[in-house]
Amino acid sequence: MLPQGIMVANVLEAVDADGEFLYPEVVIQIPRRATKTTTITNVLLGRCFEIPGYKVVQTGQDGARARQAFNNMASALEYAYPDETTRPFRYYRANGTERLVWDNGSVWWVVPPQARAFRGASANVIWADEAGEYDAAITAQLIEGALPLLDTVKNSQVIISGTSPATREGLLWDYLVTGRKGTEGIGIVDFSMRPDDDPTDEAVWYRVHPGLAAGLTSIATIRKRFATMKLISFQREYLCADPTSANIAAIDPEDWAATTVDEMPPVPDGNFTVAFDIHPDGQSAALALAYYTADGLPHIQLLDYRAGFSWLPAAIAKLLKEHRGLEVVFDSIGHNLAVYQTVQRMRGIPATGLRSITMKDSAAGVSLLTSSIADHALVHTADRDLDAAVTGASFRYVNDSRLFGRRGSLEDVSPLVASANALYIAAGKRHKEPVKRRGPILL
Repeated sequence: MLPQGIMVANVLEAVDADGEFLYPEVVIQIPRRATKTTTITNVLLGRCFEIPGYKVVQTGQDGARARQAFNNMASALEYAYPDETTRPFRYYRANGTERLVWDNGSVWWVVPPQARAFRGASANVIWADEAGEYDAAITAQLIEGALPLLDTVKNSQVIISGTSPATREGLLWDYLVTGRKGTEGIGIVDFSMRPDDDPTDEAVWYRVHPGLAAGLTSIATIRKRFATMKLISFQREYLCADPTSANIAAIDPEDWAATTVDEMPPVPDGNFTVAFDIHPDGQSAALALAYYTADGLPHIQLLDYRAGFSWLPAAIAKLLKEHRGLEVVFDSIGHNLAVYQTVQRMRGIPATGLRSITMKDSAAGVSLLTSSIADHALVHTADRDLDAAVTGASFRYVNDSRLFGRRGSLEDVSPLVASANALYIAAGKRHKEPVKRRGPILL
């Protein structure tokens, strides 16, 4: 058994001093192709073989797919016991009433995820597989019709398993939220990426996908899936990313507060990068800087934030004149391009001072900034406009790029976008030590 399988089995089989399950309810979220279903199946088969009269009821995404998964398992079990005369169980294939019946009285049967399919029976275990596909309506049916099966059965267990749901609702999501809180009696095995993880980073793949880390699947296969799937689908299926929502904050307010200082240190001349960004409607614009200290600690600061954007060209020109070699960064979209063209026409302003970046560069800046905040490895001061941008920011996805979006129509995240873009370019700069004047040579 692979390490993740041992982990799942240990949680399912954990008991107290009286032999009762420590976790009467267990939620298991593991990416595709990592032996999640195989491990749960083997644990439950072991109980059916060893415990007389043990009863397991299994359901799935829908009736057809639940039966298919069950029939695949039952056929493999028959193959392992080719002699029908000595086989310790019988496999009944009648469509809609498929079941395994053991000589010791144990029974394992499969039903669709509907309340009426569970009524009038009792079981030791209810296993809801592919629970990430259950919407709120199916979840309500299962809670109403399935869980009462266990009410009169001693030492019973509910197993909820699947990969990340598409929305923040349904059986799997509800149990994940409850399990992550450390609720007593709920066991949890959760292999999932953090919100600040970069889904394009192969190091994240190895950390999150146990099948890849254990050698069950190859990096070549995962790379192929990454290349052919949409990013949001890849994150869900292979990294178990939590479902996104336009009203879910991109940055944890506690993490943001933890990185706030009372006063910023002096900005090191020659070691910082500036970026600007404009609201999509042109109603406001932001100018921010970022730099890294010699020991690698990132700093961000909002330089200016005003209504409109007609003020930006003059502000950028002033910075470029005062700081030789400074790069002012912008994402080459929308109103940003108009500002770029205006600055380019100004006399005496170095044409090389403005640097455009791509959407993928901006996405890398988002990842860099959010991971620094989550690790409490960022320095910034309290700033009304930057703080408001953080509060109003969500994530949005454009093809394979994760960017900052607005949680509400009145929010403006341009201060945060400018900060992330500046940080991305600053991260690639080699720290310059200040020029020291040579003293007199004494003989």
